[in-house]
This record gives sequence, C-alpha cells and structure tokens, in this order.
Amino acid sequence: MRLVLKVDRHLGYNRTVRKLLHVAGGLPALLLPWLPYWLALAAAIAVMWFGLWLKPRHAWWLRYISKPADRNRNVITGMRGYCFAILLLILAWPAMAHLMGGSAHWLQFGRLGGEAVRYVMFGWMALSFGDGLAGMLGPGPAVARTVPWNVHKTWWGLLGGILGSCIAFWICFAMPLPQATPFPLQSVAWVSALVGVFVGVLESLDLPVDDNYVVGIGAPLVALLAGLRWL
Repeated sequence: MRLVLKVDRHLGYNRTVRKLLHVAGGLPALLLPWLPYWLALAAAIAVMWFGLWLKPRHAWWLRYISKPADRNRNVITGMRGYCFAILLLILAWPAMAHLMGGSAHWLQFGRLGGEAVRYVMFGWMALSFGDGLAGMLGPGPAVARTVPWNVHKTWWGLLGGILGSCIAFWICFAMPLPQATPFPLQSVAWVSALVGVFVGVLESLDLPVDDNYVVGIGAPLVALLAGLRWL
C-alpha cells in the first residue's frame, strides 16, 4: 500500500520567503577563505547574539516569516539553530586545519586557508542550500508522497536536499581558493553526487535534533570522509 499523506507546513507563515532567506544566508560563507580567523569567529559570535536577540515582535516581516509557535513564544528558533550551527563550524575550523597539517592556534590572526576551509564552507552552504532547497521543493498544502522513514518529509524535499548539497559541494571543492589545491572536476562531479545523497538523507531523517545541526555538522563530516578517500 502506497503511503500518501497530507503534509502542510505552510499554514500560519510564509514559508517560501523564509526558505529564500535560508538559502541566501549561505552566501557569506564565500568570504571565509579571505577572512582572518579572528574576524570570522567574531562575526559568528555577533550573528549568534543577533539571532538570540531578534524576536518576531521587532518587525512585521519577522512575524510574516515566523512559525506560529515561534510567534507565541516570541523567539525565532530556526535562526537560533542556524546561527549556532555556523558558530560550531567556525569553532571547529582550527582543529580541522590542524588535522590537515595547518595551524591550530585559536587566536590565529592570519587566514586559516588550506583544505580545511573547503569543509567549513561546505557545512555552512549545505546547511543553507541543502536544507533550504529541501524546504522550497518540498510539499505545499496539498497531498504529497512522503519518504518511508519520515512522514513529514517528501520525495520532492529529499530531491531538493540532494540538489542543494551538490551545488554547495561544487562551489566549495571546484572553486580555486587561496592556499588550497584545486580538485579534478571529474572527481568533484561524482563525489558531489555521493555526498549530496548522504546529506539529503540526513536532512530528511526524523531525529529529535534540529536539522540545522544535523546538516551543518553532518555535511562536512560526510564530505571529509569522502574527500580523504576519493578526492
């Protein structure tokens, strides 16, 4: 028997605008290879503070994109999770750079370039593009076919997560970056498909953890495992 459920997550707020902002939030990740580490960390902390401070009552358009539960509690939970996931990625950056042969000094004033920056960027952009496109291509207020492992996620949403993650992977691993060796496009092509599927499935899992953390932290780990083996 085919499982077909009505999945309606649009009620009470404009989900399309919310997801467009979610996707646009990944564009600042492109600046990471050219920023000193202290500035990237300071910016991540400032944005985290801003996410904690910002509330639906501060502007009409915030109420327009806030979920009803968030409006009732006067918080924007999605933005908090989004910002905290990015902060965790920035904090993990020096350790990842050290793992790949770079500097691990937490107060490094120069750029933490090398290969590590690609994985930090990918975590951020997979969170933005993968999770964002999963929401945009996912169901509206209509009957939608859900994936077998989660009655709240659809096959269209899974496709959006895979597509967004593949786009993020291409940007992060095919683009020339300072102090980073460019990867062959042929390798990037098939590894991006493999990683995209894994990240898309991660986004669609029914877990008791905010999917911002699952995708933001899980994506670079999946990419790292695949990159160490095939890139």
